[in-house]
Amino acid sequence: MIIIMLLFSGCNSAASTTTGVTAADTGTETTKALTAVISPTSAIVVDPEFTERDLETIYEDSTATHVTLDGSNIQVTGDGAVASNGVLTITAEGTYVITGNLTDGQIVVAAADTDKIQIVLNGAAINCADNAPIYVKSANKVFVTLNAGTVNTLTDGTVYVQTDENTVDAVIFSKADLTLNGEGTLNITSIANHGIVSKDDLVITGGTYTIISANDALSGKNSVKIKDGIFNITCSSEGKGITSKNDEDTTKGYVYIAGGTITITKSYEGIEGTVIIVEGGTFDITAQDDGFNTASASASNDDVGEGNDPGGAGGGGGAMENDANCYLSIAGGTINLNASGDGLDSNGNLYISGGDITVSGPTNSGNGALDYNGIADITGGTVVISGSTGMAQGFSESSTQASLLYNLTSACEAGTEIKLTDDTGKTIASYTPDKTYQSVVISTPEMVQGSTYTLTCGSQTVDIPLTAVVTSNGQSGMGGPGQGGGQGGGTRPQ
Repeated sequence: MIIIMLLFSGCNSAASTTTGVTAADTGTETTKALTAVISPTSAIVVDPEFTERDLETIYEDSTATHVTLDGSNIQVTGDGAVASNGVLTITAEGTYVITGNLTDGQIVVAAADTDKIQIVLNGAAINCADNAPIYVKSANKVFVTLNAGTVNTLTDGTVYVQTDENTVDAVIFSKADLTLNGEGTLNITSIANHGIVSKDDLVITGGTYTIISANDALSGKNSVKIKDGIFNITCSSEGKGITSKNDEDTTKGYVYIAGGTITITKSYEGIEGTVIIVEGGTFDITAQDDGFNTASASASNDDVGEGNDPGGAGGGGGAMENDANCYLSIAGGTINLNASGDGLDSNGNLYISGGDITVSGPTNSGNGALDYNGIADITGGTVVISGSTGMAQGFSESSTQASLLYNLTSACEAGTEIKLTDDTGKTIASYTPDKTYQSVVISTPEMVQGSTYTLTCGSQTVDIPLTAVVTSNGQSGMGGPGQGGGQGGGTRPQ
């Protein structure tokens, strides 16, 4: 395990305004410390930086091109864009301020590969019955800014009619790098497709988003990076809340979240990527399958939804091989997962070095609240995980923070508190799961190897001496008595 601390120096603070022509993404990086654990076996290249242009929401209104939407009409005041038959086509670098209501039409960006475009939504509502309300066909980078105090709405129809060689399938669809920022609100409804898709990088640094999508809500082929924002996401039973996969480049396809508030009330999988790194934020995620899932682009839903068989040293192997390119790393944040499949799932390694994590995991024996194929190291943070016993895994012995895995003699009903106290009666950890559970995994910085703790789950109370950095004792679970010994593979009798 390698912990990499990187400090990136930024330039001076941004100017108070940027003009439409010169609002370029200079590549200057804001100061950022990457504290998450980076897997030494993964080829994924994670960029934790957000440029000053990603963060900049101020523009020079006097030099911007203003677009007024009025039913089926579009008025353009300024250069760089033309309107025809309900379609606004942007062809040149600049800032475009959009206001009004378009009942059936779209914004198309068809600029040079060197052009940077800023689209300012200033109280705009766009419905497109047969394509994406915003379609970025070509540009170097597009910034969608939500003006403070405004509510903006984008909606689509049930069937998209393709107009070129690209398969457009989202309310906002971009073939170029896409950044969303600002202090306004954006409401997106996709009846049969995705919410926001970038075939490059998708970056979000601010704003309030309500996304209702038939499929994925936020998708970036190369990456999804979130610095801040408020997200209320509802997907269909097949959709993923946030996802990044790249089937062409093994160095890309990651989700990096530094902050924000993310609520996913319905999804097939909550957050998915070849790599997921969380350094901050507040998460409340409900998933029909996995809460967090790291898997390669080639892995099928059947593969990533199955529980892993950790019979063997280190808790890997078995039903699925360890994918060295995948890992999940959590260094901070408050995370609450309610998953019918796996809670925290990595087809490779899993690292927890901080944060406050609770999981109400599966009730079936074919999935695990904690599920990994490589190692699962915990070096910090507070974790309380509940789920079924059939595929239960604990943390790996290579961890430096003490943890326990305990399988109860009988299942506890939903709403039954889990409480761990020390020998003075002080509560070390507590959590009330949303679903029935019989297996518990707990780790906190206050747990010390050699001490004895009392686990109380409803009417069941047991004293557990932490005999090792990872202690596993209780009823015989998957792998049989003696398997794993706290390495993530099964449990041994008391």
